[in-house]
Amino acid sequence: MKSRFHGAATLSVLAVSALALSACTSTGGGEEAAEGEVSLISPGTLTVCSDIPYAPFEYVENGETVGFDIDLVNGIAEDLGVGTNVITTGFEAIETGSALDTDQCDLAASGMTINEERESVMDFSEPYVADNLGLLVAPGSGIESVADIEGRRVGAQQATTGEAFARDNGADIVQYEDSALMIQGLSTGDVQAVVANVSVTIPAIEDNPELELVEEIETGEQLGLAVKTGNTALLERVDESLAAMKEDGTIAELEAKWLSTTDSEGTGDSASPEPAAS
Repeated sequence: MKSRFHGAATLSVLAVSALALSACTSTGGGEEAAEGEVSLISPGTLTVCSDIPYAPFEYVENGETVGFDIDLVNGIAEDLGVGTNVITTGFEAIETGSALDTDQCDLAASGMTINEERESVMDFSEPYVADNLGLLVAPGSGIESVADIEGRRVGAQQATTGEAFARDNGADIVQYEDSALMIQGLSTGDVQAVVANVSVTIPAIEDNPELELVEEIETGEQLGLAVKTGNTALLERVDESLAAMKEDGTIAELEAKWLSTTDSEGTGDSASPEPAAS
């Protein structure tokens, strides 16, 4: 079945149509939404918080913000009949829920793993991608598995599941604000290894072939989008869009576009998990 994915052109098309459609789709500002009606912080625009750069989910290429999550939220905005505005937000503000609670954005999209701690401060969509953690090392590190990272200088992006895993396994943690700085730290010898999602480490190897993924850590993580706690109207629409994109092949198309390297290398699991029962 042909998917609904339209690539980078989606945003420009939506921007033209947003004004005409937003009045019947969403409210915002000081207006109070009717029950079941989606209320957006900026009428006619889905405002998205995203930790950039975090390739392949969100990063800047030739002056344009691109990635798996960007294509995904553009599709959701299209279903809502509104435009998209992606704002760069530190991951700590995203994963603690503060960016959503302070109305910086309507939706958080940042390759974020669903877990109980985060579910206590925000509401998650159904999962859209499954992932694992990976241990990426520099040449000559002597690190061959997770068993070797105890007491070693290991990098991780702050507030991520990779950081928590490395700390739980006795590593001397070096925090990085974003994934690009983390990979740079590994390449320059600031750290001997990094722990991050496989979907992030594989593209890093493409750009830095001297690095090596020595172990995939089976964590069974599932990634989801998030809204402010209690924003059920928007969450329901997001889940409807994700279900439709799974059904019509859009999710599979995005996986092939952004995560196909993971599959070709035989590492990671980029297949979308089955939606949970409603």
